[in-house]
Amino acid sequence: MPVDKRAIVPEPSKDDAWTLLALGTVAFILADVTHEGLGHGLATLAVGGTPVMLTTCYFSSSGSLSRWIPAAGGIANGIVGLLSLAALHLLSKAGLRLRYFLTLSIAFNLFFAAAYPVYSGIALFGDWAAVISGLNPAWFWRVLLVAFSVVSYYLCLRLLGREMRPWCPDADSTGLARLQRITLTPYLAALAVAALGGVLNPAGWTVIFTAAIPGAAAAFGITQMDHFVPFNAHEPSAAAGPITRSLGWILAAALILALFVAVLGPGIKFSPAL
Repeated sequence: MPVDKRAIVPEPSKDDAWTLLALGTVAFILADVTHEGLGHGLATLAVGGTPVMLTTCYFSSSGSLSRWIPAAGGIANGIVGLLSLAALHLLSKAGLRLRYFLTLSIAFNLFFAAAYPVYSGIALFGDWAAVISGLNPAWFWRVLLVAFSVVSYYLCLRLLGREMRPWCPDADSTGLARLQRITLTPYLAALAVAALGGVLNPAGWTVIFTAAIPGAAAAFGITQMDHFVPFNAHEPSAAAGPITRSLGWILAAALILALFVAVLGPGIKFSPAL
């Protein structure tokens, strides 16, 4: 009797959803703290300003009107995103979970840096609106922000597409389904974490919709990788195995999320506003 080989071929292992949520949670929080704390915070100290409050959604300061303070958030995200890219290539033999965490760090940081200018250019709100405040003609600077944002976001999509190729080397239905699963799950985690982080914000719950969720939504491009992974690239790419469950990553993400919501949510106050 002929043997049906399909009956004895095991199904490929599935990526663990809880671990993907954990990786997305930690990667997003890293990008958020990079923007608010490392970017705005260190810039405030560098120009002689006084830090007032650090929250999940904004950093406030007094004593300096330097344009470097609002600009530094996106700059910091860009730097950390590129450092994550360098680390991903240096640690090419590292475990799959660490490598995918670095890939998500690239995505959240670079997309945040690239998307924010278009938000400020159109809505005239946020960091880059503060950077161009008072510059004339105003319409020119707003158009410049939008143009820079569109071009840089597209370049980030192309860059991330290349880094995602090991996770989906073939454009078959199985590969594309996996790509959708491993990108959408961390993205949804980021949206949920951003919303939770804004619940206790001293500025009120509306900040969830004006700052928190828009920040996480900037990484929407990660869900569009099926259009940007170079499936027909000439250089071979070994397929990455499944992202299996890691209790360590899950517990670490739970702890970091608790601190993010309970400590940074209501804000860390450094000094009274002047």
